Amino acid sequence: MTRVSSKQRLKLANQAEIEIQRYAHDHYLWHKHLHNVELDPIQVLKCVEMDQNKNTVDFSCRRTGKTATKELYLLKFLACNADQELGIVAPRVAQSEVALRYHLEAIQRSPILAAYIRYERGRPRLADGSYQFANGSKAAAYGIMSQVDGGDLTAASLEEVDDMPKERLYSNFLLMLGSTRRLGASQDSKNDPQIRITGVMKGADTLSELIDSGEYHCLPLVDVHLGIEMGIINEAFMLSMQVQLPSSEYIRQLLCINVSATNLIWEKYVRRALQVGLMARLEIAGPLPGMQYEKKGLVSFGYDAGGHGENPASSKHALVVSEQVGNFITFPYVRTWPAGADDGIVRRDLLALCEYFSPDMASGDAYGVGMLTQLNDDLFEQGLVKIDRRTIGEGDSTASTWPEWPFSPMRFEGMVKHSMAQALRSVFHAKQAAIPYFDDSDSDPELDDWRTFIRQLTNIIDKPTSKSYSSYVMVNKKQGDDLFDAAMASVWGLVCRGAYANPSTVVLTNQKTREQLLQRTS
Repeated sequence: MTRVSSKQRLKLANQAEIEIQRYAHDHYLWHKHLHNVELDPIQVLKCVEMDQNKNTVDFSCRRTGKTATKELYLLKFLACNADQELGIVAPRVAQSEVALRYHLEAIQRSPILAAYIRYERGRPRLADGSYQFANGSKAAAYGIMSQVDGGDLTAASLEEVDDMPKERLYSNFLLMLGSTRRLGASQDSKNDPQIRITGVMKGADTLSELIDSGEYHCLPLVDVHLGIEMGIINEAFMLSMQVQLPSSEYIRQLLCINVSATNLIWEKYVRRALQVGLMARLEIAGPLPGMQYEKKGLVSFGYDAGGHGENPASSKHALVVSEQVGNFITFPYVRTWPAGADDGIVRRDLLALCEYFSPDMASGDAYGVGMLTQLNDDLFEQGLVKIDRRTIGEGDSTASTWPEWPFSPMRFEGMVKHSMAQALRSVFHAKQAAIPYFDDSDSDPELDDWRTFIRQLTNIIDKPTSKSYSSYVMVNKKQGDDLFDAAMASVWGLVCRGAYANPSTVVLTNQKTREQLLQRTS
């Protein structure tokens, strides 16, 4: 391998700059010439509109290349203009680095751009989270909760805006673009801030408020039907997703129309709970060998039995763990078991989870009382609880003895279910819920239960009945309600603090003779 001297690198950079500026006036030719990528007509049109408007928003359908178009546009901007600084921000740094990867892969494909990378002390300014060109322009990836002070941004690239807390976005990140003094930058360099936003509508208010402000130009929308006509979206796959997705999610993400589910629990409050979890840096918990969960408050288990729903063939065992942290209720762990899972396997898993989380209270669907009976015995035999359910009511398994069991069976019906559902709803609508943030577009199988949990929270509506309580049914039966029911039981445990027992009725009597009654009336 031949060593390249600093003089040779300088000469290569000068030659690269000539090629970079050769087609600076034409987006299609620039990308084709520099890194052999051909933009389609809609991508070129979006680039032209970004030239004409400093602040733009693109909330087209997923998989239509909106992020790729935005990042390639900004790559060209940095390479053709000296002393610019781009900040890519998303809810998590890892998501920002995915967007930055479009820049890095283009540089790897192009010997010209690779030769234009700046060197300092013999090392290239090129890493997974940042890079810098020889003209002084650079880019870096940030998370919305990162410490971003000190940067002199001239361009901002925003991803998944609806998942970002708008207070943090406005006060910390966007204000980084307002400086007219930039250390080390030439006075002749451009200093005209631009903001480029991509993302899909998710039911929160952040993206819609940016659009409604009138300060952002909306780029041409490519919905699922236009994407299919253009041949950039797989028609068969999208038709399959149309059946699988909730109606509101399909309308938002694929038809690009901003609607939000307003069922029992409004979708915007669920998105807010995710934003709170992001700000609080909550992490998804899970059992680890030899470890125990570090509790921050009271922990409650809620369990829903499988095979007991509107469709017993698809009803699953489900568990939701909730924790009271200050005035907030958090959800550190959710889990489902496959439909038809053996009760013995579920019991052993619940036993292991009780050992890890050490719940202060636990309740479950009385439909699985047989399994819960054995689970209570196992908890006592292993010393995880101090109450032996066999000493309560002579060991009988009846509705009168269940409330005193450590893992208490409950019937999810009638007024009890009404109270449980309203308690869960009030937690979200009072803005006192927090869910660990995760990227719901991530295809990681370990996040399947979390994606289902988010969807089921907004999949329930209440219907009036002839009684004094409502009936709760699913909007889309294919989405299920197992985790919703488990969440109800979990939150209800924190509301009641484990005091499920019904107070015994005391009837006071007094006996009087006929003479005493006659004497009193006379």
